[in-house]
Amino acid sequence: MTKINLIFNENRNIQKEQSRLERMGLKDELAIVSDEHLLASAKPDQVYYDSQRKCGCFWSGVLDNEDELRSLWIQYRPQSTGNSAKMLAQLYEILSEKLFEKLDGCFVIVFVQGHQLHIVRDPMGVKTLYYTRKPDGEWLFSDQIKGLFAEGSRTPVVNRAALLELFALGPSHTEGQTFYKNIAELPMGYALLIRDRKESLHEYFELNVHRHNEDLAATAAHVRQMVSDSLNRQCAASDVHAAFLSGGLDSSILCALAAKRGPLTTYSLDYEGNAQYFKGYAYQTTRDNEYIDAMIERYAFDHHPLVIAQRECAELLEPAMIGRDGPGMADVDSSLLWMYGKVREQNGSVLTGECSDELFGGYPWFYRSDLVSLKSFPWLQSLPQRVKLLRAPMNELDYEGAMRSAYWATVQRAPKDPFDSEQDQRAKLMTYLTVHWFMQTLVQRQEAMAALTGLTVRAPFCDAKLYQYLYNVPWSMKFYKGEEKGLLRLAFEDVLPAKVAHRKKNPYPKTYHPEYTQRVKDRLQALINDPECRLCELLEPAGLQELIDTDGGSFAKPWFGQLMMGPQLLAYFIQLELWLRRYQIRIEF
Repeated sequence: MTKINLIFNENRNIQKEQSRLERMGLKDELAIVSDEHLLASAKPDQVYYDSQRKCGCFWSGVLDNEDELRSLWIQYRPQSTGNSAKMLAQLYEILSEKLFEKLDGCFVIVFVQGHQLHIVRDPMGVKTLYYTRKPDGEWLFSDQIKGLFAEGSRTPVVNRAALLELFALGPSHTEGQTFYKNIAELPMGYALLIRDRKESLHEYFELNVHRHNEDLAATAAHVRQMVSDSLNRQCAASDVHAAFLSGGLDSSILCALAAKRGPLTTYSLDYEGNAQYFKGYAYQTTRDNEYIDAMIERYAFDHHPLVIAQRECAELLEPAMIGRDGPGMADVDSSLLWMYGKVREQNGSVLTGECSDELFGGYPWFYRSDLVSLKSFPWLQSLPQRVKLLRAPMNELDYEGAMRSAYWATVQRAPKDPFDSEQDQRAKLMTYLTVHWFMQTLVQRQEAMAALTGLTVRAPFCDAKLYQYLYNVPWSMKFYKGEEKGLLRLAFEDVLPAKVAHRKKNPYPKTYHPEYTQRVKDRLQALINDPECRLCELLEPAGLQELIDTDGGSFAKPWFGQLMMGPQLLAYFIQLELWLRRYQIRIEF
């Protein structure tokens, strides 16, 4: 897992300040990229700098089409040799911003030309980059927010704008913003240019809207080819021989395709004692076991069922929070961190079925009439209950206005076809909203937990070409036969057992064990009983106590998405308290 950390100053020599960068990154990955103005941390094979011409490149991530880019490089510069950073730097000199459209993979790339920086983030936002500008004009960049604080010149501050993000939208956040004052995020599909002490953002990846002219059969065949191509590119680029297998549609498709490439090791997640305590409900109707067994029977994967103990799931809440640099998705984050760690013991990279639901319309808000008609984020339906938990003066901010503003700003940006039916207009809008909000929250979770373990996680459904293609496919095809992701089922039903091909979507598994509930109750109780409790600065202690006394049941709706309720909500507040304490957050109200 490569890291990227950067100090950039147009005004003075900072070469003697290497210790500042060492605090941001890893010592064995340090590389000086510029002799005067730039100091950076990256792996040596992803760094290039020409000190005579004062230009170069360093980057983090994976290029899935490096061979194509090298062929292009040689066309322009015959006899060229060198690492990928040199190739990118010289292609940028030739093509400038036109190069960005030719890049495929998950990456953050920094191009250096004298006193100018040009930084590009991959189209789907898999890799992250955060930055801040100090009063003296110096810029700090890092792929993790903690890197900006580790340098020593920034203090974590949550101001009114950040409070609105945290309690109106969290754990999602507005693209380009964070939960911290004066710390920005480079949005997915954007490039940041810094020149003459000024910054400018440019969206280089934009969806094209056009008529979809293929019939259902051709569309299904096209989908099959695109998903297969994406998987093959990512497996080759990251040397993937392992995959997560939940028995759901998405992971099962990827495992079936990957099996054609050679032996495949698969992993599934369950929680200790869940078989005894599982309770099906509208979103999570069945356990995974029988569907996993059906896939193993058909493909003979080398399968490893991973079972996390309730104690471990609770204890990893804090490390997971640190990975995200803020409160996240509670036991989903902590169990994912644990699972990634177990997989990393035997594998450097792994496939995941993430990001299929966003593109193919798998979430309930794509097809349930009560959710489709909402003019707000359907995964954030708990705002009135959130505000009731806040104490004065925190509850006086206009959280509803903040959510409404964020929603309509995204609606205005979503590409539209005026000739679409009302149904297709709504499907396009929901796809755009989900990709830019819900999916980004999940992808950032994935990258944060992967960074902690050193595991490379590849998601073939998270593909810009596939996103572009599916955006214009009519909803009637995506919802073929009235099934969520009906088009995807049609495209791959011949490679799956029938029960798997038509299994109703289930979200990421959560724990139902009363031991977990008791553990998070006890820990949250201890935290709010502490005289130094930071959470009680924001929330009404009586409301928190009622949550504990009712096992989280006093909060009727999920805090976020489909799963964050009951003990998961208690775990979220543990993460919130630990974040405020560990990061020594200063609140400016």
